[in-house]
Formats: sequence, C-alpha cells, structure tokens
Amino acid sequence: MSRPAPRKQTDLKPLLGLLFLVPPLAVLTLLVLLPAFDALRFSLGWVPEDNVSYASGLNLIRSSQPTLAVFGRLFSSASFGRDLGLTLFVTLTSVALLTVVSYALAVYARFGRGRWVGAVRTLYLLPMFIPGIIAAYAITTFYGDHGLLQAMLERVGVQGYHSPIRQSWGIVLGSVWTGIPFAVLMLSSGLDGVAEEQIEAARDAGASFWVILWRIVLPLNLVPLLIVLTFSFIGVFGSFTIPYLLGPAAPNMLGVSMQLNFGAFRQPQVAVAMAVFSFLVCALVGYLYVVATLRQNGRRV
Repeated sequence: MSRPAPRKQTDLKPLLGLLFLVPPLAVLTLLVLLPAFDALRFSLGWVPEDNVSYASGLNLIRSSQPTLAVFGRLFSSASFGRDLGLTLFVTLTSVALLTVVSYALAVYARFGRGRWVGAVRTLYLLPMFIPGIIAAYAITTFYGDHGLLQAMLERVGVQGYHSPIRQSWGIVLGSVWTGIPFAVLMLSSGLDGVAEEQIEAARDAGASFWVILWRIVLPLNLVPLLIVLTFSFIGVFGSFTIPYLLGPAAPNMLGVSMQLNFGAFRQPQVAVAMAVFSFLVCALVGYLYVVATLRQNGRRV
C-alpha cells in the first residue's frame, strides 16, 4: 500500500517580506508622493472649482487641463530671474569651495602625521553639533559689521573692512561652514579605502605628493566625491535658514523666495511652481550622479 504524498508546505517568507514593506510604502505615499502630486497638480492649474474660500483673493490660474501658464508667469518675472541667478551663484560657489576645503581636510586627516591631526578631526566635526540658526548668528557676530573680526583688524591698524553678511558671500560662508562635516566624513570614508601599500609604492617610485593625489587618490575616491558634489548642491540649492539669516534682502535664494511668495505676497501657486522647478533641477543633478556612478562602477568591473 503506497503512502500518500506529503503535503507541500507553503513558504510564507516572501509574503512576510511584502508585509514588512507596507508600512514604509504607506508613509512614503502619505507624506511624499501624495503631497508631491498635489503640488504638481496645483502648479499646473488643476484647482478645484468648489474651493472658493481657499481661492478667494489669491489670483489663481485655473484650467480643466494641465497648463504651463503658472510657469510662464514665473519665468517672465524679473525678480525670479534675479533670485535664480543668486541661487545658482551661491550654490556653485559654495559647492566648489566646500569641495576644495573638505578634500584638503580629509587628505590631511588621512595622511597627515603629528599631534595636530586629532585637533583637525575634532574641529571639522564641530559644526555637525551646532544648529544652523545658532551657526548663522555666530557667523554674524564674528563677520558682521562691528563684529569680532572687524575689531581685531582695527586693533592691528587695518581699516575699511566690508562685512560679507547680508550679501551673497555671507550665504556662501554659512553654507560652507555648515556643510564641512558631512563632506569631510564622506570623503574620509573613501580615503580610508586607499591602501597604504599603494601610497608607499608610489613614493618609492619617486612620485610627488601631487602626482599621488592626482593619479591614485582621486580616481579611487571618485564615488564619494560625486556624493559630496550631488548632496551639497541639493542642500545649498534648497536651503532656507542660512540664506534667510545671512543673505541680502533682495534678491533672495529660491528657498526664501518661496516662503515670501507663499506668505507675504499671497501667491501660493507661484511658490509651488518654484518648488516644482527646484525639485526638477535637483532631480536632474541626482540623475547625473546616478549615471556617473554607474559608469564608474562599470569601469571597475
């Protein structure tokens, strides 16, 4: 008499894995995807006709189909052109200076010798534990008019100091100061992967410091460098606190301009269109980062 075939047990692990994905997907949908879709719809003129109380006095553009009229109004504004120009200048300048300073600190902390290395590592981590608003007031106190730096310069006979605060360079200064910890930590993580044997072999072959940096260190640390460039660009481009406290009254960076259009100027549709435009710019930068990273990993393979 033959035995009955054993029942095949159902593997519940894939189902449990899918169930674990439900909470983060729900949070992502409720807090990110739905608000983003609503903002896009609002910027394209899909304003509910029955929402009269919300729309009253706001001069909204309505359309039964998607329209770029809001973006046309935005790009035709001279103030937006000035704000965009300031934002691009501050962002590109901050990213360039931040990269140079952070790379110098990371290289010194990785390959330097002596008692000052520990002090440098402590100092470049210090801004990480200071809130942005406190850092902005500290920078204003030190670099502002009649601040500590001006008093020190006048003490040694230097006159004619012009404060960068409330100017574009004030935003650059604050952005670089607050961005150093992340940039140095990311670059240092890549530099730690550079084998000491490679450096010693290059030195034995007579290579100078700059040759080692250009031919060995930079190619092996390209992905962390791309991460620093990408996230620094996105962080500075959409920043609010530092530009609001250290920047000029006009023009403004886009983060500050969004707040003014939404609140003071009562133009929420224009503010949302600026937010959508900023997202597209940052998404383009993120796409370039992904493409560059995939190509770099493909070369390694």
